[in-house]
Amino acid sequence: MNIEGLTVHVLTTELNQALSGGRIVKVLQPTRYLFVLKVRQPDQEHSLLICIDPGAPRVHLTQDSRENPPEPSSFCMLLRKHLIDGRIAAVTQQAELDRVLHILVDIRGGQGKIDTKVLTVELAGKNSNLILCQNGLILDCARRVGFNSSRVRQIVPGTAYMPPPVKPRLNPLETSASELAAALAGTAEQPLSKSLMSTVAGIGPQGIAEILHRAGLKPADRFVALAPDGQAALIDAYRSFVEPHRQSPATAYVASDADGHLLMVGTFDPTSLTAARQQKFASLNAALAHAATLTAAPKTDLHLDTVHRVKSELEKLNRKLGLLTQELAESQNANDYRRFADLLLGNLPLLSTGLRTVQVPDLYAEELAPSGAAPMVEIELDPALAPMANVQRYYRKYARAKRGQELIQLQIDQCREDIRYLESVAVALAESISRQELLEVIQELADAGYIQASQRPRSHSKPSEPRKIVLPSGSVIFVGRNNRQNDLVTFKTAQPRDLWFHTKDIPGSHVILRSGGTVPSAPDIEKAAHLAAWFSKARESANVPVDYTERRYVKKPAGAKPGFVIYEKQKTLRVTPDSSMVDALLNQGVRPSSPG
Repeated sequence: MNIEGLTVHVLTTELNQALSGGRIVKVLQPTRYLFVLKVRQPDQEHSLLICIDPGAPRVHLTQDSRENPPEPSSFCMLLRKHLIDGRIAAVTQQAELDRVLHILVDIRGGQGKIDTKVLTVELAGKNSNLILCQNGLILDCARRVGFNSSRVRQIVPGTAYMPPPVKPRLNPLETSASELAAALAGTAEQPLSKSLMSTVAGIGPQGIAEILHRAGLKPADRFVALAPDGQAALIDAYRSFVEPHRQSPATAYVASDADGHLLMVGTFDPTSLTAARQQKFASLNAALAHAATLTAAPKTDLHLDTVHRVKSELEKLNRKLGLLTQELAESQNANDYRRFADLLLGNLPLLSTGLRTVQVPDLYAEELAPSGAAPMVEIELDPALAPMANVQRYYRKYARAKRGQELIQLQIDQCREDIRYLESVAVALAESISRQELLEVIQELADAGYIQASQRPRSHSKPSEPRKIVLPSGSVIFVGRNNRQNDLVTFKTAQPRDLWFHTKDIPGSHVILRSGGTVPSAPDIEKAAHLAAWFSKARESANVPVDYTERRYVKKPAGAKPGFVIYEKQKTLRVTPDSSMVDALLNQGVRPSSPG
């Protein structure tokens, strides 16, 4: 669940109206990332749900009752100590329309003194957090962030609270049309999707995609290249998008796909999601509560534990690779042993038992001495050995070092293969949107020996299916969500002359473009390449190289890990992943695929 800054603005207003002046009577923590504040008003009692699950962070009023564990966490106990019997003075939003809420709680202390505690909710995806502060200092937090985790800011008890860093941008609720036009004109080299993102605060990828859809413009268009009517259309679309966020209570919308998966929740009519099922709600709180039922909370404890396990294995493998690489470098003196043996053999008359060193001309030197002769090299000898025995000694050292090199190189190759495989698993974990997809990744890890068989969860659900996207041209794109699906779309779904896409030397999804027997158009090829780059480890990079070839040129080596292939006769296309373009593709026609 992605909540944009403007949506948080509306939410702040609604929560302020409902909770200001109310007294906190209970603090509950049903799960690791879920907290509930019971707030009593004169006429009713509210339940404020705070979820900092990395996959579905949210704050809203709820009617659900949740069972509290018998043993509360230490952080929950701290919240109870500092917040119960306190009155909510206000709910505010962090500056720059950031996705941060501050709940100000007044506590009456000794001698009638009022102390204000601040409960800060950061709705920032994987960095979501719940932090209790007083007088600007952190008392404690749900997720502690030290120097080892972040060099930007630390979130630990006893330190000053610093909000997440944000770049200064225009506030859309306070910006005139002329100010916006002038700011966009200053981003001449950027496409509209990126110039809007960098210019205006509080609007995320979904909102920008909606604005461009209403204006009839493309994400790659540039503002300065638009005709006057195109610029006017953009400004009008921007105004129509922003205006509902000024209202309270605001009409809110929830959009979901045919399978009930959440696509968006916000206070704007998602006209760009034409194929989605849309529901309208009288308040944002009601919309968020409903959206939570659609979000199957894929980033559960099981998901996070699996991510942690994969991350730990990758860290071990990278450390091992570093040590092996160093060991290989140190073994490079094997060639020196061979050179010394050959030189000693060629100068055998100079040797005698009892010598500790000998100087001989280095006939293998790359450069000659100033005199024009071969430079001299000093070779250590074992004085207890006869001349020929010293020669044989160096040949034996060469043979051992050479065998060691080959073994180390094999270990390095295997280590790199394991790293590449686990990085592909990490991409699949990031893209898993359902429990079934998560279970399939865990099953794969168990089959590969990274977890014990007893640790694999049982599932009786039918296998998950790849993404299937029908383009306006009639072509169809299939995208694997994990390595099992990658093998499925490549070797079961794809036909020999379908185009196969994958990021070059970068873990990611297998993507198939089927054009019904005709030559695929350049725009369709570009769309498939964008999806391959987006669903890869290089999502946040620019100029991502994407290889593509006909499926018949893709092979799977015997004994290879899931998702691993080799291919030939490829072409390479460089693309910069664009969230607006990908969102538009995914929203225009995504549905599970069936093999064949």
